[in-house]
Amino acid sequence: MTKRALEDLLHAEGTSLSNWVQDQLDVLAGQPELPRYAEIRDPSQLGDPRGVFEDLSHVDWSFSNEDTSYLSHDIHPYPAKFIPQIPGTLIARLSLRGELVLDPFGGSGTTALEALRLGRRALSIDANPLGSLIGRVKTSTLAEPATTQELRALVAGIRARLASMPDSPEGWIHDYEQYIPAIPNLDKWFEPWPIAELALVKGSIDRLKDPVAVDLASLALSRTVLRASNQESETRYVAVPDDVARGFVLGRFLHELGIVVERVRRTSDEIQYGLADFVTEDARFLPSEAYPDSSVDLVVTSPPYGNANDYHLYHRFRLFWLGFEPKDLADVEIGSHLRHQREQTGFMHYMKDMSMCLQALQRILKPGRYAVLVVGDAIYGGEHHDAATKFTEAARQVGFESVGNLRRPLPDNRRSFKAGRRAKDESLMVLRKPDEPVRLALEPPMYRMWLYERALRRREARALLGAVRSGKNGLLVVRTDPLTATKARRMTFSRGVAWGSHIERTWQAVLENGLSTDPAARKDPKYATHGLHAYKGKFYPQLAKALMNISDVPEGGVILDPFCGSGTTLLEAHLNGLQARGADLHPLARKIASAKVQVLDLPPSLVRDVVEALEMRVSGSAGVTDSREQFASEAVAEIESWFPAPVVSKLDWLLANIRSLSYGVLQDFLEVILSDLLREVSHQEPSDLRIRRRKTPLKDADVFGLFGERLRLQMSRLEKFWRIRGFAPSAFYPAMIVEGDTREAATLKALGLSEASADLVLTSPPYATALPYIDTDRLSLLVLFGTTGSQRRPLEQALTGSREISPTQRRDWEQAIERRQHALPRPIVRFVDQLARDNADTDAGFRRLQLPALLMRFFDDMRRVLLNVEGVMKPGAELVMVLGDNFTHVNGLERRIPTTDFVAMVADQIGLERLERVPITVTKENVIHSRNAITENTALRFRKPS
Repeated sequence: MTKRALEDLLHAEGTSLSNWVQDQLDVLAGQPELPRYAEIRDPSQLGDPRGVFEDLSHVDWSFSNEDTSYLSHDIHPYPAKFIPQIPGTLIARLSLRGELVLDPFGGSGTTALEALRLGRRALSIDANPLGSLIGRVKTSTLAEPATTQELRALVAGIRARLASMPDSPEGWIHDYEQYIPAIPNLDKWFEPWPIAELALVKGSIDRLKDPVAVDLASLALSRTVLRASNQESETRYVAVPDDVARGFVLGRFLHELGIVVERVRRTSDEIQYGLADFVTEDARFLPSEAYPDSSVDLVVTSPPYGNANDYHLYHRFRLFWLGFEPKDLADVEIGSHLRHQREQTGFMHYMKDMSMCLQALQRILKPGRYAVLVVGDAIYGGEHHDAATKFTEAARQVGFESVGNLRRPLPDNRRSFKAGRRAKDESLMVLRKPDEPVRLALEPPMYRMWLYERALRRREARALLGAVRSGKNGLLVVRTDPLTATKARRMTFSRGVAWGSHIERTWQAVLENGLSTDPAARKDPKYATHGLHAYKGKFYPQLAKALMNISDVPEGGVILDPFCGSGTTLLEAHLNGLQARGADLHPLARKIASAKVQVLDLPPSLVRDVVEALEMRVSGSAGVTDSREQFASEAVAEIESWFPAPVVSKLDWLLANIRSLSYGVLQDFLEVILSDLLREVSHQEPSDLRIRRRKTPLKDADVFGLFGERLRLQMSRLEKFWRIRGFAPSAFYPAMIVEGDTREAATLKALGLSEASADLVLTSPPYATALPYIDTDRLSLLVLFGTTGSQRRPLEQALTGSREISPTQRRDWEQAIERRQHALPRPIVRFVDQLARDNADTDAGFRRLQLPALLMRFFDDMRRVLLNVEGVMKPGAELVMVLGDNFTHVNGLERRIPTTDFVAMVADQIGLERLERVPITVTKENVIHSRNAITENTALRFRKPS
């Protein structure tokens, strides 16, 4: 293709050769490296204003060599915006994850985008509706299929019109007359063809239904307007007739829409969990109903400079074509040069407006928190005004403390035209709302709590916040300093935290209820991925989290579960800003735990794409064959004995497609979903833990339908989590989970744990001889791992707490009791010895006769695990174990096995300090063996001596 032909083609599409070349270079260069900032983790780091200012003083605020156009920051022209590194640095150093950052002069959303990128929530307010539109688009994602579908349809429609354009614009002008704005002297500023084509585009956008698609297309229209007009340039409001060719505007719009979509796409992965509100509002008048007292954690903003810019004029034609009235913005625009000339106002009038804004900010900012304003000097009537000094005086008058001012030199190539001169520098005003004690009211959940949950609620409140007292209607009342008060978001059994009239939801309430403001009347133990797979004997997530809160582990601390099971503790640690480490000897448990925790760290777009591809294959699964290639050859016969032949074929087909489309964590996630339905499609009686076949064997089962239902359910929970992740009060740290035996020190080493490296050990060990884990999950082990019956037996025997023991092991332990060749506390041995003697005098079956050896092995296994665990605990770290006693029968009488007491003795023996026993009561599950379920549990708390 010749250069001239390429230029003609690009011109038809509304772009130039130079722009096209730059676009290609941008694609080849890829996404630039993003700025990374050192973030604070502990609110106490904000408690010393002098220290905070000293820290900020060491920053090179010029950022002269930094790229300022990364992500979608350059998605639309906007005058006098500050560079993203400024709010990024301030947000990282002056706020915590999940907190609310306000920019009352939000402009094009620079602060909001940086807040989302750094895991905060954003509130952006600006009087300019175009600024709100730009901010919404900057922080949009293409997560919903409807967005992409509607944009494709829009592009197709515009292209169709471009391919068959009429000879004259009059027809389109008539057909789309309602979309032509009432611009004074319209014919002076726009030629007929641009008017017709802009109206057509506006009408096409008006038919869109998806709000994100509407925003993206509207911004592309805004990017097109000035190029379609006769205005000389962005900054010169002079009409220069321009012979715009027929079709140029439509091609230009398609080009601009492509740029907007690409900018949003490249930004999505960085802000995919963001929560931002963009409000078109006058910052002088922020009603308390919408903006309550003490509701914002940080203010970062660059107010308009006095007598400097005219946003309503700069964006005049864009505002008209987007359906807004520029005069409405002109009437409220603070610092407007034209307004100053029209109303003959001076600097004092500007400062009066800004004082009203400062007063509103002081009201809605939380005590002890910061507001940073980037301000520049002003010139009115030839007189220079030191804005930073005047702002500081005004801020003090409305109740702010002045922490200090930082001068920021402006690089020569980035100096902007301010009030008739080139500004050489500007000031960062660091303000603080005075620190004062706050009264918090912690609202209870809507569901009815057990007595022990109420006790845990008070305990975690005391651990996190200090002294607590009871209020009316289940409220817990706390008086504390405002920085400690931030920990209230971590509460488990509280749905809301009232700061006076302002109520913030806890992270737990958001996890369970999503963005809904109506709290559920029932406790949800399956939020996020907790409900991914059924697993017997696990403890529920709220309990795990409450116990973590009582131990008050700092963000980023290491938490270990040496019997991680299906990953309840690990997932809660991950959700609450801790480094999760876990191990289990059960292969399926490791797989479930890995899938539950680590799928949350995958890019949502990746998960959606793979799931969508799998669903498409499943919907067209008519070609299922009799293949058995996905199963271990030695396991096929046993698989065929437990599943109907058609089901075996479907399982093989489904596994083949899962494994061809996914790998690693995502493969684990999909295979675990499949695992969860295996009982339902097998000859196994679904409600029975042990081996029991159905009375009537299955002939077939709807494997694909059941899998699809479960997949959609789990994706809906993931989507819910992705939408609310921006509320998380902590960063999310990578988890490490291994298949291994924690009786062996090498397993803890494989988890990256060394001496004195764990901050908390939280676990629910297998209860002595309570559950047959391997037998319960034998179908999953058979199908996914090829573990046959002969291979399962030694695995079952190897588990701590197993009911299975070989004759040799039994004989060895019986001799150990008799010869006292063991390292267990004497009360345990006396109990076991007496139990053996009592059973010997009865006609007890083999299960009861081997129980003494099983118990000795169990308590010795616990001793070995606890020895290893104690070695990796930091001095002062806690060990918390949730345990329950079980029972046996001797001579027809029930006898309690005091597992909890005995494990506590083992912990005492190895040198851990016993702190307390926390009683916990649970209910029985609706299964055949519920008569054996343990309903009385205890959380044992220990501490490693400092």
